[in-house]
Amino acid sequence: MKKSGLFLFIMLLTVGASQAEKREPYSGSRIFWDMSSEVTVFDQGNYARMIELQDGRLLAVSEGSGGIQVSYSQNKGKSWSSPERIVASPSKVFYAVPDVIQLSDGTIIVGFNPRPQEPYSDDRLFGIRTMRSTDNGETWGEVTFVYDAKSTFNDGCWEPSFLELPSGEVQCYFANEGEYTASSEQCISMCRSSDKGQSWSEPVKVCFRAGSRDGMPVPVLLQNGEIAVIIEDNGWPGRGNFAATTVRTTIKDNWTSGYVDADSPKRNMIFETIPPVGEVSAAPYIRMLPWGETIASFQGNKGRSGVTDLQYFDMFVYVGDENAKNFKAGSTPFALGLDQHSIWNSVSVIEDSVVVAVGSIGNPNKNNHVNIIKGYPKRQAVAAYCNSIAVDAQKGSNENWYTKNADQLMMGHNTGNRTTADFAYDEEYLYFTTRVIDRNITNTGIDNDGVSFYIDADNVSDTEPVKGMYSFFFDTDGTIDFRRADGGRWVADENTADIKYALSLKSMYYDIEVAIPWELLGKSKAPVGQRMAMALEIVNKEEYVRERETIPDVDTDASWTWLEFRLLPGDWSGVTGKESAATAADVTVAVGDGSMSVIGSAEMSRVSVYAFDGRLMADVACNSATQEILLPAEAGGGILKVVFKNGMTVAKKLIF
Repeated sequence: MKKSGLFLFIMLLTVGASQAEKREPYSGSRIFWDMSSEVTVFDQGNYARMIELQDGRLLAVSEGSGGIQVSYSQNKGKSWSSPERIVASPSKVFYAVPDVIQLSDGTIIVGFNPRPQEPYSDDRLFGIRTMRSTDNGETWGEVTFVYDAKSTFNDGCWEPSFLELPSGEVQCYFANEGEYTASSEQCISMCRSSDKGQSWSEPVKVCFRAGSRDGMPVPVLLQNGEIAVIIEDNGWPGRGNFAATTVRTTIKDNWTSGYVDADSPKRNMIFETIPPVGEVSAAPYIRMLPWGETIASFQGNKGRSGVTDLQYFDMFVYVGDENAKNFKAGSTPFALGLDQHSIWNSVSVIEDSVVVAVGSIGNPNKNNHVNIIKGYPKRQAVAAYCNSIAVDAQKGSNENWYTKNADQLMMGHNTGNRTTADFAYDEEYLYFTTRVIDRNITNTGIDNDGVSFYIDADNVSDTEPVKGMYSFFFDTDGTIDFRRADGGRWVADENTADIKYALSLKSMYYDIEVAIPWELLGKSKAPVGQRMAMALEIVNKEEYVRERETIPDVDTDASWTWLEFRLLPGDWSGVTGKESAATAADVTVAVGDGSMSVIGSAEMSRVSVYAFDGRLMADVACNSATQEILLPAEAGGGILKVVFKNGMTVAKKLIF
């Protein structure tokens, strides 16, 4: 072969070769939305916000007919009280866009935005007002003045939102056109209160991009001591539409050194990967999880081809890091048709780690109603030990899945088919179970409904399918498509005889239960203590369309994007395991520098600590009433689980 021909041959081999590359595993949380938790809070309402009160109740506030309305839940959002109007709009003025905060001393503040109606007159101004309750919402005080802009729509002010600092200072952020009467520009302003919202300072300017409209601010205090304010910014070069953006200051500076301008390094679009031009991320909201990760919501048009009218926008929720940057793992909480919208949305964090999406749902021809839905952020899936699972597509009373209802993972917000899944294992098998609510099950053709399960059993964490990765499609016709990864491809394997597969088809749902031999995954025994990764994909066939839904930010060909997966020790039943007679009083904790002492009322057999997002952070077998536990460097709290030698267990929330 001539040298030139040899060179060409080598080049062709290089081009055709696998581009596999080991990557650091995806480490951020993904949110799993529980479709069964969706509840209507306000039959008629708009622009709602929700908080968890210090007494454990939930309080929601929204625009309502004739004013600002509130509602309460005493069971974490399962049901709500009848709406109560706390302030009525006066003649020719609309009270709009409320926000709510409970201060550290228990005071509840609701802010809102008086918006005069045409014809405009100088005695009716656009402004920011508040109301206070010092008795847990039983009664509300008089309307308090914060700020006034001008009397016309083009020179108004908008959208108040609140933050309390550790010093006790309360801040009210809002969008402000009142300073720009000769243009359509808008800045973000902030007023301060040193007396729990009874009076407010003159505004200071937080951010401003010349020629543009910074709007809809929501602040959050980060663990690093920064105040991050999420806004909508329509001035990013080349975009021409709103993009969710943060501006920030340190708590020490507290906006005293000037505002954030267009070129400041303190102004950042929130996304890890900048969305394509044309994708809108407007009306943003932000909250923080107890371990520091941040949650942002916005209304947008992603996946809604060519949509520019906000009346057809959907709600999106993304997960950011502890610096309120690098937001990713986007999901749509509500399963909506393309003729529906969820707009003027917000998010809340309750019960330490439950994310609640709050949306104004409707369509252009129907008044909005306010719904909530709960989501569970997870960085890890786990399998509980159980040697008594009968693979029959039925959950037996002695089958120990990780969660009581076998619903560790919940999906379906894209397909509209609520899906739950869970895992268990023993010495011989990895068990997988799933239920899919589907009112139109397709199982008689070539492309059927079903669920794919992927596992990276060797933690190869690669960008392409390589050895150590396996995929299983459990078809609703009762067959299994098993594939092994090799050299960048998924290779079909007919060796499925040792897989146990049970399928139960009902009129509106189907159940799957599977046992996969560890030997098939290249393991001589259950790999307890080894990091693995997994992914799920729901396949839904509707006439000529085959929909696929995966865990957020999962690429089924790239296991570095999959969810971390571990086997719990054989004598461990998990935080959501069996209840017992032990109480939190049976365990006391003393937290030191990097460690804590756990003291039980009797001898303990195991002490474990879970992060609020479900990750197992520490797990120690013991044989005494006292045990020392090392705390992970990133931990800020979690769930302590203690197993006593007498068989009793106790789970206890900790902040450390």
